Amino acid sequence: MHKKNIIIYGATGSIGDSTLDLIRNNKDNFNVVGLTCNLNISKLTKISNEFDCKNIGIANKELISQNKTVLKDFIVFEGIEEFQNMISNHHVDIIIFAISGSAPLKLLMEISNSGKTIGLANKECIICLGNLFLKNASISSTKIVPLDSEHNALYQLLKNKNIDSINKYTITASGGNFYKYKYSDLINITPEQAVTHPKWKMGKKITIDSSTLMNKGLEIIEACILFNIEPNKINALIHPESIIHGLVEFKDSSMHAFLSQPNMKISISSILFDNNNVNLDNHRLDLGAIKSLNFIDIDNEKFKAIDIAKTSLDHGGLGPAILNYANELMVNLFLNKKILFTDIVKNNKYIMNQFIRDNNNIKNPNINDIIQAFIIIDNYASRLISN
Repeated sequence: MHKKNIIIYGATGSIGDSTLDLIRNNKDNFNVVGLTCNLNISKLTKISNEFDCKNIGIANKELISQNKTVLKDFIVFEGIEEFQNMISNHHVDIIIFAISGSAPLKLLMEISNSGKTIGLANKECIICLGNLFLKNASISSTKIVPLDSEHNALYQLLKNKNIDSINKYTITASGGNFYKYKYSDLINITPEQAVTHPKWKMGKKITIDSSTLMNKGLEIIEACILFNIEPNKINALIHPESIIHGLVEFKDSSMHAFLSQPNMKISISSILFDNNNVNLDNHRLDLGAIKSLNFIDIDNEKFKAIDIAKTSLDHGGLGPAILNYANELMVNLFLNKKILFTDIVKNNKYIMNQFIRDNNNIKNPNINDIIQAFIIIDNYASRLISN
């Protein structure tokens, strides 16, 4: 049996952990031929030794020179700009792309030419690159499998479906910490409160996005790009149990739902194993034990992120990239106690609208246009905060 060769970009994060666990339990099916990290060299070298992987990439170049002895037995790709070169060292079947944020924009564009299967767990890059990335991937016969649970749910629901027969798409949200709060209470939320999620341990940025529901707004943008969905045909529901991840409603008003335990191994397994053919008994659903599933409409007056996200899609061009980048800046400012919790989404809207008012939008941007737009947003944000 042919073993599939795997590269994991962002191997030391939670997506990397889940992917490596699946591979660890199915070693006869896979070879790990490339692993990368940003900072955690100790963890990277440990897992590289476990999986006999000699090719490693480290984004932070300063750490490479500081750890020459530890790295002497590895082929080291220095800086994110070299990560694409890992693909040419081996025949690669699957790339797991789990580097977060918009920093790896160029890397993702470069590997979109690879003709490989990419398991994508980075919504920011998809939002920024939009159809530019998908067009490039299509030309190169690169297959994209989304790994975020909501998009993976839609991906699996849409297999072999007649898209024209679908009336509506829904993704679900846990609601984060504060969906039951009054707006007046949200103003006083501290960073310490906002970085704790009621269900999962995640990074600070995504946990805050979950609490502002900006994460769900960004996921709606991503779904519209990945599946060519009109913004008025997709929405989100708060579903505290996080068992149903996506739904499609057909024109005859029937509905299909994707249910699973909220565990990333399930969605990651869809790219590693054909036809869902892998034993994940530890994550089996017991609906009798769960007993009930609840759904709550999102209060769009209190949580405006989804409406703003759809507005960015209406603007088109650089609109979604601008919203995504502004949000990265605002979350960082909130974490550093420079702005209020409620300022995050409010400032996102202001910056996006200012960008459009100043006639900076470009309908069919290239990657340099996107990077130049980020510089403009940096200036907007500086002026906004200084005022």
